[in-house]
Amino acid sequence: MESRRGFLRKGLLGTALLALGGGAFLAFRRTLRAAKPRAALSVLSPDEYAIFAAVAARIVAVDGDSPATDAVDVAGRADDAMAQWPDSVQVEFRRLLRLFENALTGAVTRTGYETFTASRERRQDERLAAWAGSRVAVFRSGYQAMKRLACACYYAAPESWPATGYPGPPELPFGEIE
Repeated sequence: MESRRGFLRKGLLGTALLALGGGAFLAFRRTLRAAKPRAALSVLSPDEYAIFAAVAARIVAVDGDSPATDAVDVAGRADDAMAQWPDSVQVEFRRLLRLFENALTGAVTRTGYETFTASRERRQDERLAAWAGSRVAVFRSGYQAMKRLACACYYAAPESWPATGYPGPPELPFGEIE
């Protein structure tokens, strides 16, 4: 007959092993590379490019007349913009993308057990909403950083200007000014 203490010890050990195995299974899921870079990347890896492309597609509100975020290559523009950032900021943003993509993060935020790129659109929107309204400051700040970068890269692209009604920057008569 096993003692109560021994039974509890084995139960706790089994629970810890299951949690560790399940967490490792979720943490090491691979990124679905649905979006492929059009040019050589300066900062992002191909996985990070795919993550940001998926995030931008869900964040930027594109209607019927506007070009899609993939057509504007928002992730490629973000990579170009990030090349101007200090190295420490680049590293932090890349870590943010990895954290956001991780299936374990989805389990913690109760938005699914898949990576962000492998999730269905509804689950992707739920994860974005969970991060936007999270009590964890890192999640809220991370959401804002991804949203602002995605919107800046999309609306700065000349391809998106006609749908927004923006005619583009005015031509300045520099030659006439003396």
